[in-house]
Amino acid sequence: MKKFFFALIVAIVAFSCGEGPETDKPAVIEDTQLIIDENGMHTEFYPGKKQIKIQGATDDKGERNGRWVFFSPEGKQLNFTMYEHGKKHGHTYNAYANGAPYYYGEYWSDTMIGVWKTYDSKGNVTVKDYGLPEGY
Repeated sequence: MKKFFFALIVAIVAFSCGEGPETDKPAVIEDTQLIIDENGMHTEFYPGKKQIKIQGATDDKGERNGRWVFFSPEGKQLNFTMYEHGKKHGHTYNAYANGAPYYYGEYWSDTMIGVWKTYDSKGNVTVKDYGLPEGY
């Protein structure tokens, strides 16, 4: 309760310290809706809403479906993953912030399958084979 009263007093003092016409200006409220879900497409923005952060299609239940992409704040594509009704299903690719490959592989119903390649920051590759599931 003490914290509430302290915060209230600080707010009153802060608002009462304004000078002349400056305090008469209307407050500017920025658009803070950073996530938009419409027409089967999910789009998430970085603050400021000038650059898309994540974008992908959704099914009629709102689950990820199809290609989902992640972008850097500068607009560079750093990742994509394929989904089928909320599960990772298909190819995936992930890059370091500088755009160099980090890893890529394939999912089958949220399970890593086949050959995956992972790169360290110097470009050295590690290969791992997860095999193929029955019915692939």
